[in-house]
Amino acid sequence: MTQSVAPLDLRRDLVALLPRLRRFALTLAPSMEAADGLVREACLKAISKGRPEGENERFLFRLVRDQSLETMRDKPEADAADLKIKAPAKGRPTVHQAIVLDMPQALASVFLLVEVEGLSHAETADILDISTGKVASYLCDARLHFADPDTHQAERRA
Repeated sequence: MTQSVAPLDLRRDLVALLPRLRRFALTLAPSMEAADGLVREACLKAISKGRPEGENERFLFRLVRDQSLETMRDKPEADAADLKIKAPAKGRPTVHQAIVLDMPQALASVFLLVEVEGLSHAETADILDISTGKVASYLCDARLHFADPDTHQAERRA
């Protein structure tokens, strides 16, 4: 029995996108294990649902985001302590972990999609289901966060 071309293309794209999907999931999830779970569930849904023709990348990022929302909806009683990714026990956190640890979820997600993944404001808005104006605003806030991280940390503690 032969498989059709579309599922093979989707599976090939999934393999190629896994590191990028995981990075994105880390901006949405409270832990690395939860991020891996988001990616796993999104991949399972992608394989079972199929995808719009020629839109694998945005489709898969959107599935990870939707899975994150679904998970949060199913578990609203999460502790405040669960909402931060834990830094490694030894040494300093990596740059990506510092982004996730120090930035609000929306800022980290927009920054990652635009600056790291190279998506346009419109593509990012589509994935996160927000306006392009909000993408620009979040991106500006994220850049300001990097410009003077001590100021932002002091403001959040107050």
